[in-house]
Amino acid sequence: MKTYTNLSEMGHRSSRGFTIVELLIAVVIIGVLTAIILPVYVSRAEEARLTAARADLESIATAQQQAAIDTGYFFRLFVLDDVTGGDGLAADDLVNDRIDGIADEILRGDALNMPQIFVDTKLGTVVTPALIVYNRLLVGDEMLAWKGPYINISRKVGQKYTIPNTPVSTPVDPWGSQYLFFTRVGVMQEPAGIIQLNWADSVSGGNYIANIFDRPTVLSLGPNKLPGDGISSAFGTDDDLIRQF
Repeated sequence: MKTYTNLSEMGHRSSRGFTIVELLIAVVIIGVLTAIILPVYVSRAEEARLTAARADLESIATAQQQAAIDTGYFFRLFVLDDVTGGDGLAADDLVNDRIDGIADEILRGDALNMPQIFVDTKLGTVVTPALIVYNRLLVGDEMLAWKGPYINISRKVGQKYTIPNTPVSTPVDPWGSQYLFFTRVGVMQEPAGIIQLNWADSVSGGNYIANIFDRPTVLSLGPNKLPGDGISSAFGTDDDLIRQF
């Protein structure tokens, strides 16, 4: 006995779509998978940021030490990626500047007290007046030879990253905050270019007491983008990351 199949009925059944129960099951499955996978993804993404920040801190610390060996000074962080020479345009001229050179630092309009860029490695204070030292640096004085760039961190203030009152080329951590440079007497405050015992956060508007580290230190504010826990704890605590040298 032959069995005949009504092809029109098959087509009708196959095109009827999903039932509400089937859709609910699919939604539940997707929800369960999301609950399992999303925390893992977020955790790994955050770990990648932490790893990148630690690498940056190591790079900045090494750069400061190498610059000190070459010139006898530490520097404001936005200077460390400078090449020798320049193109006669300020680094904050984001439209036209093509060469971020040490010779152009005096032309900046986004940083105050230029060319006050030198930090005494022993005293931990900014060298003033700095023009004589700066001119020696430009002519390649035998005792003061700039051999930059000393760092190559792609995340820095400029066209992609903007932080209020923070000079162009200042390195930025994976959470979008500027890296901070501490000496034995305080923290470098930009754009003023002074080392002091308090730090004014240009993003949050907060003003924080800068605890004293016993040696030069570079610091990331970490995931919360604030000193310590952002309330009462000091720089270098809670989720802050530091590298001392």
